Amino acid sequence: MDNNIGIMMIQLMFKNKPQSPTTEQFRNALEKRFGNLGDLPFAETAKESKGDMFMFPLPEHKVVLQDHPDGVPVMAAFLASDSGSGIDLDEMKLSQLWDVQDADKIINECKYTVLVNTMLGAALPYKEQAEVILSQVEAALECYPECIGIYSPKSGKLITPEMFEEQKNYSLTERFIQLFVNVRFFNVSEANEMVIDTLGFFVFGGADVQVHFKGLNPNHVVNYVYNIASYQFENDFPIKSGDTIDSIDENGKMQITPQWNVQYENALIDPERSVLDINCGKYAGGGR
Repeated sequence: MDNNIGIMMIQLMFKNKPQSPTTEQFRNALEKRFGNLGDLPFAETAKESKGDMFMFPLPEHKVVLQDHPDGVPVMAAFLASDSGSGIDLDEMKLSQLWDVQDADKIINECKYTVLVNTMLGAALPYKEQAEVILSQVEAALECYPECIGIYSPKSGKLITPEMFEEQKNYSLTERFIQLFVNVRFFNVSEANEMVIDTLGFFVFGGADVQVHFKGLNPNHVVNYVYNIASYQFENDFPIKSGDTIDSIDENGKMQITPQWNVQYENALIDPERSVLDINCGKYAGGGR
């Protein structure tokens, strides 16, 4: 695991300023996913809500602090933009929106956002962080049905509300990776070398996955990287530098031999972070 920990946050996107839900509507939506939010009088529980900002404690998800050894509930926070600003993406980020066919249209139509994040959430175990943010987004979509897109600033992943809904019955690993972890593709030289990496695990201190290669179908490598990333997330990132892992053949089929060497190193493509680099033998790119 890595120390480059950030704050997981998700932006809901809107064409027009969304109608603000009531505090009671938000509380009800959250309690469907998190259970009772506590025994505080309702007005006291909701007193942090000001205009289009909503904050609710999640008693079942606590973090231990030095001056609170019994734990403090994390806070589910939602902040709606009060003026039209949309989402501003640079050329590189725009080039990596692979999952939505009309991504440019959604980006251009977005004039308002609702930011979803978990205050103190970075102190939770990473799977618990993933569970909480997924449930928060689900609750926010119930309260803001006008949403046209869901964007993860830390990973550069764009999905639609329909895609989010379609993933509801999948496992935590599948949901989190498919919805909030981006798999990126880059041509890096005139020698037909390519880099495929994940972006998203670094937010909670996990290492993303990177393959620098040539001579393989990039679609096969994308599937392979998804498989390795899923294994890492599901099993607490067990792969270590110096280990070997199963490879794929020219048809993208997983195979036991040859084994490919792996090591942790700095990412080839920004943002700066630690990645699990896979040396794919005769298909490896760069000066290995």
